[in-house]
Amino acid sequence: MRALVVAVLVTLSAPAFAGGKPAAIVIPPIEAELGAAAPIGVATPEANSTEFRVGVHSASLAWKPTRFDVGIGYAGSYRSLPNEALVRTIDSQLVEQTLRMHGLYLSIAYAIERHRHWRTWLGARIDTLSGTYHERQLNVIGGSIRLSAEIFAAGAHAGGDRNVAAFMAGAWALGVYVEGTARTLPDELGPVGVGAGVSMRVPFILAVGY
Repeated sequence: MRALVVAVLVTLSAPAFAGGKPAAIVIPPIEAELGAAAPIGVATPEANSTEFRVGVHSASLAWKPTRFDVGIGYAGSYRSLPNEALVRTIDSQLVEQTLRMHGLYLSIAYAIERHRHWRTWLGARIDTLSGTYHERQLNVIGGSIRLSAEIFAAGAHAGGDRNVAAFMAGAWALGVYVEGTARTLPDELGPVGVGAGVSMRVPFILAVGY
């Protein structure tokens, strides 16, 4: 399986190195997540948000079984504001104002259930986000407790041909998660909420053309 993955990487990398000059492709060991969150106690659907995170994670680099995952990276939260936040453009048309918050997250997780190709994580995350809300700066600090599960394949292998050498170490994975969150948001946006989504892991990959 690992040899097959590296063979695919070599095949896909070859066109990028067709010019004959030395070059390299590096992909860090990342985890990316896309999900949705809904506040508790806020009836307006405009308070729901889309959540996106991507960062470097230790479990994405681990090519042997591990029970811990520590990650750091980018966090984004996007939501449509309530109707009273509609703004008027230069041509007098009303448009929907969207709250876009960007920042960083730090997470840690422990594998409470671990098997050869699937595992379940119990984790926690803190994040700092900022955006513009009603024409004022909004700085948010948040935390979450989550439960996630994923199927994965991990390992380390190297291979190549006369033009390309490739190396990979870590885990490929697809997963799902649910979580509870608390953020220092205004009351009308829902400081406490729940969320769910999907996740993907990519191992460390290095391909060198020569």
